[in-house]
Amino acid sequence: MTSRGSRLRGIALVVGVGLVLVGCEKTTDGAPTGTGAPSSTGVTSAKPSGPKDPDAAIWDPCTSLPDDALRADDLNPDTRTKDIARFDPTGWKVCAWRSTAKWYDLGIYSGEPTLDQVRKRQDLESVVPLTVGGHPALRFLFSDDAEKRLDCGVAVEVPQGKAAGTVAFLVTTRYSIGKLGDPCDQATRHANDFAKYLPGGGN
Repeated sequence: MTSRGSRLRGIALVVGVGLVLVGCEKTTDGAPTGTGAPSSTGVTSAKPSGPKDPDAAIWDPCTSLPDDALRADDLNPDTRTKDIARFDPTGWKVCAWRSTAKWYDLGIYSGEPTLDQVRKRQDLESVVPLTVGGHPALRFLFSDDAEKRLDCGVAVEVPQGKAAGTVAFLVTTRYSIGKLGDPCDQATRHANDFAKYLPGGGN
């Protein structure tokens, strides 16, 4: 299991929430499974919605972002993957898409952990405060990605039900293609472009 594969299989390493992992492996094109990267298998680990859903108050990126908005933001709606295979998604709403540029995937992780928890992570570096759609936000890199800078994330503070939570936009470069742009630029762009769909809206 590579350090990158372990890191990218869940936003748990970003916000400090323990998820139940049951293993990891690589796909044939080199993208680690469970990173939020879309796959041909489509929807995985779907959870019931409605009053019986313990995560019902959490904003769901899979249902909240219209296909037209995804296309306008250079994402392919047909590659949508719900949740992440191979771990317990309880407490999270997760969705991912392949970019039309094909060199990266965008995973959006929506949960209850706060922005302060992101700030305190010891495995992040180059943490920079931002404002996204009027919301406090942080852009971050990963300390074990210091050499190649293949991945970047932007975490945005939003209301999740009755408490503050976070929606994180994580851009991961595809190994099979390589970095053809700046992952941080893409993560920041997507966060700003989708801000109006976040809980509490965006300016």
